[in-house]
Amino acid sequence: DESGTVITTEGRTAICCDPKGDDFPWWPKPAQELLARGVLLSREGPVGPGALDGKVLGVFFGAHWCMPCRSFSSQLAGWYAHGLRDKGLEIVFVSSDADQVSFAEYYKEQPWLALDFASRNVKDQLTSLFCISEVPCLVIVDKDGSVITKEGREEVCSDPGGVAFPWHPRPVYDLARGPGSMQQVPTIVAMCEAAEDAAKTAAEVAMTPLACKYRDAAKASGEDHPEVFFAIAKVQSAASSRLRRLMGMPQLAPPPHPHLLEPHAACEGPWVCDGCQREVEGGYLRGFRCTQGCDFDYCEECHCRAGSRETVAPRLMLVDSPNGGGFYEGPKGEITAETVQRLLADFLAGRLEWQQLR
Repeated sequence: DESGTVITTEGRTAICCDPKGDDFPWWPKPAQELLARGVLLSREGPVGPGALDGKVLGVFFGAHWCMPCRSFSSQLAGWYAHGLRDKGLEIVFVSSDADQVSFAEYYKEQPWLALDFASRNVKDQLTSLFCISEVPCLVIVDKDGSVITKEGREEVCSDPGGVAFPWHPRPVYDLARGPGSMQQVPTIVAMCEAAEDAAKTAAEVAMTPLACKYRDAAKASGEDHPEVFFAIAKVQSAASSRLRRLMGMPQLAPPPHPHLLEPHAACEGPWVCDGCQREVEGGYLRGFRCTQGCDFDYCEECHCRAGSRETVAPRLMLVDSPNGGGFYEGPKGEITAETVQRLLADFLAGRLEWQQLR
């Protein structure tokens, strides 16, 4: 606008959906307002936008042709009927199908509301608003129109009973769920996978005040990501193992696989060890593969170490993926509010030594 503030990075979609400029200059609108411009359907017929009043909204993007969508919506329907609806969640299906017939066929399987297939402009605006690039996707929107999480599918699958409903993100992100915002913003991460439970709890508590400060500032300014992200690795996961490899940290002994693994003499093309996340060239002679058909392999080193118990002190690190793919080493040992604040202050002041992620 006139002050230099970015109104939208989706100008093409905004103009295509509103070629007459009725909404010029196209400030983003909350999901509830956009849905009110379209036609909402229930299984019995059209409903008014008042059906969303006072509800936490789940905007479900899916399609009839997408098997993962149909598998997820089948599970979600059960969870919705047996608790989530009563907790105040209302779901609206937004179809990515190519025609009315496919939309209608898929909607027969769903017990919640839907955006009428004919409301294509509203569908495009919602897709743009939430930056949807693939389906299935479930976006959880609060009563005030603010986005709670774009990872609603993961939240619901891990908490189908809605114990943590409406799934406001924890201030300190758990890397067991994936990388989170780490690829978008600088991230202070506590590597605690093999630390004592008390040390893990202390680390999360120490990071929480700063994490809340940056999270709340991002929400107040309408940003998708905070200026600085805070994460913790409390258990071994693909994300934490990959981080250790990228930062040159010692790899930990991976957990045992629940099924028997047997050696395989060769593999066509490169494959990735599910323990250390290292890419192994094709023809590597000592890989170990699940005998029960899981897509799971260990390299020889991880196979030998799997299940070994070891205690390793926590380590603070700062990953700066968006700025040259670098990282900064933090202190080893006990993680306190003071050590977290000092690492952040040194980073912001440029006092840390930049290193390239491997």
